[in-house]
Amino acid sequence: MNQDTNNPQRASRREKKGAKELLTLGLKVYAFRQDRLPAVEARGLNLANEGLKEALRERKVSSETLENKARILDEALRKSGGNYYHRKNWVENVEMLLVAAIVILGIRSFFIQPFIIPTNSMFPSFYGMKPYIYENETPPNIAERTRDKLLLGASHYRLEAESSGKLYLVLQNGTSHRYVQANFPHGRFFIFPTMVREYTFEIGGKAHFLQVPAEFDMDQLLAERFAGIKDLRDLPMVIAQDESIARGRMKLSDSRVSKGDIPLAFDVLLGDALFVDRMSYNFINPKSGDPIIFKTAGIDAFNRELNTEVRSLIGEDKYYIKRLVGEPGDTLEIRVPESVFTNGTDVRKGVPGVLYRNGQPADSHLAILQNNQQAETFAKSPHQFNEDGFPAYRAEGLLTNRSLLNVPHRRDPQNPTQKNGYFAMGDNSTDSLDGRAWGFVPEDELIGRALFVYYPFTKRWGIK
Repeated sequence: MNQDTNNPQRASRREKKGAKELLTLGLKVYAFRQDRLPAVEARGLNLANEGLKEALRERKVSSETLENKARILDEALRKSGGNYYHRKNWVENVEMLLVAAIVILGIRSFFIQPFIIPTNSMFPSFYGMKPYIYENETPPNIAERTRDKLLLGASHYRLEAESSGKLYLVLQNGTSHRYVQANFPHGRFFIFPTMVREYTFEIGGKAHFLQVPAEFDMDQLLAERFAGIKDLRDLPMVIAQDESIARGRMKLSDSRVSKGDIPLAFDVLLGDALFVDRMSYNFINPKSGDPIIFKTAGIDAFNRELNTEVRSLIGEDKYYIKRLVGEPGDTLEIRVPESVFTNGTDVRKGVPGVLYRNGQPADSHLAILQNNQQAETFAKSPHQFNEDGFPAYRAEGLLTNRSLLNVPHRRDPQNPTQKNGYFAMGDNSTDSLDGRAWGFVPEDELIGRALFVYYPFTKRWGIK
């Protein structure tokens, strides 16, 4: 005989503990179900219990013996245990996932909700999609791209020349891009179709295509990369022009591109992912200065009822984030310093001015205060920007220079059926489609306030 047969391995403490738990369950099932079981099944279950019990009484019981006795009881319980003893099947796993989903939906509906900021209308308080351009450095390899994806939510894009020649941007009916639907594997989460911006470049007569998220404005990136400016509208005035513009192309560089070169490489950094506090506004009223999240579905109809002289309609049902600057009953106004009109300040994206609330400069939040301070800075020096990065509020739309705007209030004696409204603006006033264009937010469209930036892992991470 071999050594294992002469000296069988003793059962471990863990094996004995598992066997005892199984025996406890076996005795419980027998006590509750013996009168309901057929005599043969009841006797088999009882014998299996007694067999395992006897094995556990032996101090030096072998692992093999204990395992055999436990297997016999396991088979008896599978046959006779009913709901007291059964293994999870796929139906139960689905039920467990559904319960988890219901719990998550409950938390999302009543407490906190995740939200990702797509645009930079709230910059620099919150970041939307931002580019990082690779100019005089080597684009990242796969390992570096994976790291940046995990930590920063960065997606890498590059234009690799498949031919040689000058680099042009092909205009799409006079614009820089067109919107197309991306499918697998370029869709959302690789599977779901999604709309993207498609840019067409031409190198040596060959078309090259580059698709970026629909919310990402690559026009500014092209202007900065190829001309060192901030506005693509200035590009023809900066880069040498030829007859290409008339042919629907814009020359991006006078340098020749060789096949295999990468004339454009950049990362798109994910916008701030934050949790929205959906609970507080059930107990307290929204306050000026709050970074609010709201649905847009009912805004157009609400402003039609008010006869608001809107500049544009939203026309979509989405979630927006803006800064609440006007509460029900407030009077708002933007006052543009007279010197701004004569000192050379760039006013193409609206004339910078100071936001007033109820006759006083608004100061309910640091972002509001800093925007007002930047407008005052422009009045003294048209090209000086404060370090905080706020561009100053811009007087346009419903808040043109020194025009008073009354925020709807339900206690308005002239309109007893009036609902409360709120006025919201982006912190980045030069690039924000906000209340100045589409009017007031009805109170029943408010979702909550920004609570916590949980991703990406940057200095903006944390409670807001």
